[in-house]
Amino acid sequence: MADDEKGFDSKIKGMYSGCGCGCQTGFVEKSESDLKQVKCRSCGKIFKTNRDTDLCIICEKKHR
Repeated sequence: MADDEKGFDSKIKGMYSGCGCGCQTGFVEKSESDLKQVKCRSCGKIFKTNRDTDLCIICEKKHR
């Protein structure tokens, strides 16, 4: 067995030793969100977006 396989096996066994169900062992780790919190420069509303903008959706539509 390769070294990286041994590391993976020990990680899995460590998850199971916590007496958790197989579906709760955390195989899928949460990644950080790409969303950032921005304040609209027009109306002051705070919103979350993954785009490079400083206008909320409503103000974007008004300024078109």
